[in-house]
Amino acid sequence: MTTLHLGVDAGGTHTRAVLLDTTGAPLGRGTSGGANPAGRDPAKAIEHLAAAVSAALGPRDPGRVGSCLVGLAGYRALPDPDGFARRSAAALSLNCPVRLVPDTVPALASGGVTDGRGTVLIAGTGAICVRLDGTRTLTRAGGLGWLLGDEGSGFWLGREALRHAHAHPDPADALGGAVRAHCAADSPDELLRWAYDGPPQRLAGLAPLVSRLAADGDPAALAIARTAADHLADLVRATVAPTEPLVLTGAVATSPGPIRTHLLHLLADLTPRLPVTDAATAAARLAAGLAHRPL
Repeated sequence: MTTLHLGVDAGGTHTRAVLLDTTGAPLGRGTSGGANPAGRDPAKAIEHLAAAVSAALGPRDPGRVGSCLVGLAGYRALPDPDGFARRSAAALSLNCPVRLVPDTVPALASGGVTDGRGTVLIAGTGAICVRLDGTRTLTRAGGLGWLLGDEGSGFWLGREALRHAHAHPDPADALGGAVRAHCAADSPDELLRWAYDGPPQRLAGLAPLVSRLAADGDPAALAIARTAADHLADLVRATVAPTEPLVLTGAVATSPGPIRTHLLHLLADLTPRLPVTDAATAAARLAAGLAHRPL
């Protein structure tokens, strides 16, 4: 019976799983909610992992999975990574061990870096830049989470948009009006209630709105977008080795629009790469390559 390989990209907003056969062909994909264990119940993170993997497996027997690698946002927040990996394997009904690594590892591989050495910027719900040698972190900047950092991230974009909307209640203000419509809030007080009546990570849902208005030329949105790119470039400059590959990942850094354009301009001397595959597929390929190596 053919052995299957499973890769998971577990982020703060979404968890994506990919199942590959021995030739590297994709057999199934699954998506669920965020599985970053930082700031939430680890059991909920494992539940989301299981949902994404179950969707990727479909009717296939989990016992056929010969290797599994999970790139996990918030890996550093785990007090017991080995225990989390064992609980994940049990929840996924896998007979093979779950290899748990920081989400930066498959993110770097998604840019076509085959030897595991280089720098990767992840700018999604959060923002972190890491220089890696395999699974070993050499240098890190950012990654402090929504409470202490994540400047330039999707959360940061959403927070800046909310601040602008609260300070500019004029109905003629394009960004403020779009934020109020998104939040179904007609006044600054209602905006505040919306902001605090839910998990902080949901502010990242405003990031696409900022990007869209910035692309349309709205001055307020464009200013926020350019500042986000400045913050992300600062993370890279604090981390990168100029002679090694640099990969930019995450929806904020890679989606077409002013943020990506400005970021690529700021980092042009480093010849940054965009992903050539998604991080979940990269994780599955890493799992296959590590299948016969000890944990």
